[in-house]
Amino acid sequence: MAAAQPAPAQTAGAPIQLASKVAAGDELFSAGRFAEATAAYARAVADNPNAATSVAALARMRLYQHREDAAAELARKAMALSPGNALAAQVLKTVDSRRAAFGLDVSWVGPQPVPTSIKFVVTDPLPVVPVRVDGRAAQFFIDTGAPDIALDPAFAKALGLKAADAGVGVFAGGRHAQVERTTTPDLEIGGMHFKNMPAVINPAALAGIQTDGVIGTGLLMHALATIDYCDSRLILAPRSASTTFEQLAAASGANIVPMWLVGDHFIFARAEINRVEGLYSIDTGLAGGGLVATKSTVEAAGILLDTGKAAIGQGGGGAVRFVPFSADAKLGTLIRHHVPGVYMSDGDPYGVFRFQVAGALSHSFFRQSRVTFDFDAMKLVTQSCR
Repeated sequence: MAAAQPAPAQTAGAPIQLASKVAAGDELFSAGRFAEATAAYARAVADNPNAATSVAALARMRLYQHREDAAAELARKAMALSPGNALAAQVLKTVDSRRAAFGLDVSWVGPQPVPTSIKFVVTDPLPVVPVRVDGRAAQFFIDTGAPDIALDPAFAKALGLKAADAGVGVFAGGRHAQVERTTTPDLEIGGMHFKNMPAVINPAALAGIQTDGVIGTGLLMHALATIDYCDSRLILAPRSASTTFEQLAAASGANIVPMWLVGDHFIFARAEINRVEGLYSIDTGLAGGGLVATKSTVEAAGILLDTGKAAIGQGGGGAVRFVPFSADAKLGTLIRHHVPGVYMSDGDPYGVFRFQVAGALSHSFFRQSRVTFDFDAMKLVTQSCR
């Protein structure tokens, strides 16, 4: 018979306790419960500041909170504790990419940055605004599911811009397609000028109206941006107006919800479809539609798919089969009933992410609102049209 072993010292339980907290954070992260995951990782780091796994995990959450300095500091510490830590390395790569994006030469007309209002050319099926690219007049539609900007191939060719291979992108329906990138020497929208703005070259067709490109999150995040569906305009204010804006929004009873920034441009927030809560992409670029639901959301929310009206649409990666449905949806206090949506039966458009995504909130859901993206406070603010 083996000799009896002494009871383990109290400190021997610390790694087990730490592991359980990291595991709890990982489970919450996988479920798309980012606020709770952040708190769990922060507790794990507080218990053991020298555990590379939890430090790297917390770095990722700071990145999603758009706190690049904090994310980089934590990621560098994780790399020092565990050279080659893959998660920490990815965080640092994304931090560098975001800092480069914010290092763009952006200027405002006039001696001081002031809010500028750009009237929509049309509001439906998506808002379209006038822009100038290298002095040439153009029309771009707004799509927060897109990166910096996109140029239609014909427009990029007319501008004489050089294109370079940028690898493979993921588009609607989980479709993959080769992507080309270029740089626009000068882009002007309202009172803002962008020098050497990165752009992808991709078809930018919109039914019924001439469009030459797309304005994505990478451009909008340089301002306190409001898509004002009520008065058919895009409002771009300096980001320094964030504190005052948030105070006024809270005082007015506006709907204010936390948002998260993943990668270079993906915006996420907690929402509901038919009272089933989940993490949703805030992607305003679904022309004429308001919701996207994944297979698991369709099943959990009891969504009835109108398979008799299934159709083939054109996404950035090619033809995609769309099955329509109608459902109620809720974001904070913003509630909309009978919102038109689509289920993409050919594949999961969110499979690239390491956390569960329930779908997306898009154009028709926000159509009777003013929607502000505050990347300083990391809040999504909506005000209903009166």
